[in-house]
Amino acid sequence: MMLAGLLLAVLGPLLLLLPIALLFFLFGRAGIGARLGLSADNARLLHVAAAGILVLGAVLASYLPGRLEFERLCADLAEPRILERVRVEGFFLDDLTANSFGQRYLGEEGFAWFETHDIYNRGRFVRFRKVGDKVHTEPVTELQSRHVVKSATEVRDRTIHVSRTAISERESGRLLAEAHSVIYHGGPLRIVLGVYGMSNCPNPITPEGSRQFNLYYHLVREVLGQGG
Repeated sequence: MMLAGLLLAVLGPLLLLLPIALLFFLFGRAGIGARLGLSADNARLLHVAAAGILVLGAVLASYLPGRLEFERLCADLAEPRILERVRVEGFFLDDLTANSFGQRYLGEEGFAWFETHDIYNRGRFVRFRKVGDKVHTEPVTELQSRHVVKSATEVRDRTIHVSRTAISERESGRLLAEAHSVIYHGGPLRIVLGVYGMSNCPNPITPEGSRQFNLYYHLVREVLGQGG
């Protein structure tokens, strides 16, 4: 199943040959080229060109609105906003991946601990703490965190996904920083565009995009792990 999805993502544009072939066949049956007084060879060229233009035009019409919206969002959201920096040992992580990818904050990002929801006991909390080279999990009766890191992804129209990481004070809700990642999957016909229809920002292949992406990825360390 995974292999099929990968092949479709890479070879998806080949599916466009099917409607092109169908239109070519229909144009031939209708004798459009012959009615225009064209020779058989020129008629076939006309049918291929017309079929290709119609299919590619339909793909472009489905792709462009989402792409324009993606560009607008990128202009507004690609640059992270940092309003204040503080220094803390730990924080509350409100993220569905806290129990897995969230542990990078203890190793890669250098924090001593973080608190989060207990996925096994609704309404309760746990603390992940690094002790030596190991990560220990302990139940929490009273939260110590003064700051909250919240990550969420919003699925918008035209197959646009907007991910936001926000850092705020837990009690007051005052925002300290926020950063976004925007991914466009290609619009309604994304299945035939595959990876070629995808766009993302910040885009790390450019110097400016790389700076913005690194700040987005390491936002918590930048805001809560230094300064203050």
